[in-house]
Amino acid sequence: MSRADEGGGPPPPGLELAKDFPGLGPGGGGPTVDHTAVRDAISRLRKNLDPVYGSPQPNMSATWSGPGTVAQTAGLGNVGPESTGKWEVANNFGGNVEQAYKAFIDSYSELVEYVEKWAGAVETAITNYEKGHKDSSA
Repeated sequence: MSRADEGGGPPPPGLELAKDFPGLGPGGGGPTVDHTAVRDAISRLRKNLDPVYGSPQPNMSATWSGPGTVAQTAGLGNVGPESTGKWEVANNFGGNVEQAYKAFIDSYSELVEYVEKWAGAVETAITNYEKGHKDSSA
């Protein structure tokens, strides 16, 4: 069944999904979404985010939890004028680094937070859809 069969028109050029787009059911591009495949994709996404979260260190260090983690970036990237020196050029460089750090660490943390919220929202939508379908089919 196409969108035209449902009373709608075809999708605009360039917006059609590939027939083998991950998560779509048999036939691809149709209204069927493979919930298991979507959940698997979210699971893989979370697994790939694990290194960004890091893991607790045996010495309870607050700054080092693995390369590229939010905590490591926050701990080791927090350099400012007090760390670079008092002469004018170093002080200005320290100010620039401090400003860049604040912008980056906020964005980095928000990105991780938003990805997790998105994943939770998709999982909730699937669960609600399945519950509604089950309840209406009873």
